[in-house]
Amino acid sequence: MSFEAEVIPLFIGGVLVVSSFELIVGCVLLKNKKSACKKFVLHVITMLIGFTFLIRSIFANWLNVKFAIASISNSTNIGLFGIFWCVSVMLIVSCIQECLKKQIDEIV
Repeated sequence: MSFEAEVIPLFIGGVLVVSSFELIVGCVLLKNKKSACKKFVLHVITMLIGFTFLIRSIFANWLNVKFAIASISNSTNIGLFGIFWCVSVMLIVSCIQECLKKQIDEIV
């Protein structure tokens, strides 16, 4: 794909900055809930792994990544992004459930 030269480092840098901010704020807010904090950290890690596959697929030419068959590699990268994104979402939902466990138990 064609992009302006500034887009690629801004996208990669933006993902890293937002993820770092998310990690710091999340850990501060969850400091008293160790188990939820661990799940939150795993959420950020799996999300970043997923973004790595997405970035590799979208910006392969700029990153000088050479594929034997680009269409297969891109399809695999998009699939792996989806899997890691799904795991990331399940972890954050589990983290939210754990934080709300007391309120959920009171309702039931």
